[in-house]
Amino acid sequence: AAGEEYTPSDPFRTTYPGRSVIRVGDVLCSVLEEYGLRVLHDRTLYDYPSYSGAYNRSLASIESYLQKYPSISFVLDVHRDAVQDANGQQFKLLCGEDKNAAQLEFVIGSNGGGLSHDLWRENLKLACAVQETLYKDYPTLMRPVTVRNSRYNQHMTTGSLLVEVGTAGNSLEEAVNAARLFAAGFAKTIQNGT
Repeated sequence: AAGEEYTPSDPFRTTYPGRSVIRVGDVLCSVLEEYGLRVLHDRTLYDYPSYSGAYNRSLASIESYLQKYPSISFVLDVHRDAVQDANGQQFKLLCGEDKNAAQLEFVIGSNGGGLSHDLWRENLKLACAVQETLYKDYPTLMRPVTVRNSRYNQHMTTGSLLVEVGTAGNSLEEAVNAARLFAAGFAKTIQNGT
């Protein structure tokens, strides 16, 4: 889109922070801070130059942050999804109540992959609580929660969520608008002690 041009680092991605998922994280932080929450934003691209090992690299950072700041209660791992057909055509997913906002999805790790993560249901409960809050004003903002047989580093806290913000087919503006709506709903949820 006009004003959202970027130089790709590979198909559907860029290392330029102002045009990547880092920008989405910046917006999340800004809104959460408006609600009075203290936020630490790690702007590292863990999946560049290689997807391989990304979760191990981010795990090392999470461990370091939790050691340095033991009061951290929530860890949001922000991603952009990819939804495509058999021909590689990218799909755009939009919120029905706000056509300028992409849909989001929670991916919740479990202990099904054989690695210890016995408290994974606590993260699932948090995801459901946030979705319930958002559902009141934006029933179609969140896609159904996906539970998978991998930990996704969510074993580090009982406030860990992997958040897919839009898809490769969505514009940056749609992802940013979705992040604003999501962050407000997340802040309201945790402030209400849900």
